[in-house]
Amino acid sequence: MSRVYVLYTGGTIGCVTNPDGALAPVPGAEFEKLALAVPGLSDHRVQDYPDLSWTMGWFDRTLDSSNMTPADWVAIARRLLSVYDQYDGFVVLHGTDSMAYSASALSFLLPGLSKPVVFSGSQVPLSFTLSDAPANLVGAIVVAGTLPVPEVCVYFDTRLLRGNRSSKVDANRFAGFDSPNFPPLATVGSVVARNEPYWLPMPDKSVSLAEPDNRSRRLAALDALPAALAGFSVVMLWLYPGIRASTVSAMLTGTSPAAKGAVLLAFGEGNGPTDPDFLGALSAAVKAGVVLMDNTQVQRGAVLPGAYATGLGAVGAVGAYDMTPEASYAKLVCLLAGGLDAEAVKAAMPVPQAGELTVIGD
Repeated sequence: MSRVYVLYTGGTIGCVTNPDGALAPVPGAEFEKLALAVPGLSDHRVQDYPDLSWTMGWFDRTLDSSNMTPADWVAIARRLLSVYDQYDGFVVLHGTDSMAYSASALSFLLPGLSKPVVFSGSQVPLSFTLSDAPANLVGAIVVAGTLPVPEVCVYFDTRLLRGNRSSKVDANRFAGFDSPNFPPLATVGSVVARNEPYWLPMPDKSVSLAEPDNRSRRLAALDALPAALAGFSVVMLWLYPGIRASTVSAMLTGTSPAAKGAVLLAFGEGNGPTDPDFLGALSAAVKAGVVLMDNTQVQRGAVLPGAYATGLGAVGAVGAYDMTPEASYAKLVCLLAGGLDAEAVKAAMPVPQAGELTVIGD
């Protein structure tokens, strides 16, 4: 028997229309009743999969994913670890707006996964008639219970994507997510087509969360993160024509708590203005200990440090290669919360930890 733990956090999938006509997520017990009414999911079993069962858990407070914070990433990771040895796979039901950030973060917060953690949700609530929620919910449970993918994933509209390679690309269509720089890990149709050459390898015993000692150490590390997260900020700065040095300075050195990291959403292959004041503001931030990630506004392709004279590597920004902005942000937060200093974070950011980037020649 394969057992799947479904963690409901809120989001559109669990929303109903409130008296004011707005959508709001229902509490966990109420959502479980909605899920049990989905064809094929009654009695916590999965029709056509006689050896697959599911259990649902939830937090006391349901969230729209626009309200998710790094502290919530930690809470999700802790919950999954607390039941890790009882289940064969995990589904996290999450709002779509910040799902790619949370999925990316969990890939860094839970190194050593030997079981799938599958994020999913929907563009339309499960309580609505014309909804993508039933297919996404059933598909996510089946994938988590039948595919031994040892990593954090996003399942949406028949495709299983690497979590830290995914981005929300459409606010309305059911195909709301894509993985611009990495192929799907599997595709679900009349058959499940596995793309196993792209799966992460199973971890060895020394790091696997299947080992109780490793889980205990990871839980202790997670317990220390909330206090650390309160002491700094990571910002995202979208570059645009005419951006002023004063704006950059305010974002990077004028925040409280102090910024320790920043994802620069630059032009093209990581380019920015050559205005001396703009570059001076970035240099001042680097000297103040802020780690700058040179990322791009473009969905596909990679930042190539040093390819152009307008590249930002000269001021000390670290090239993100083909990492998504969401993965860059989550990785920065997790590394900084783990207590690494700026130089150690700079060294770690361009090194793959969970399949989040492809290192290519400069």
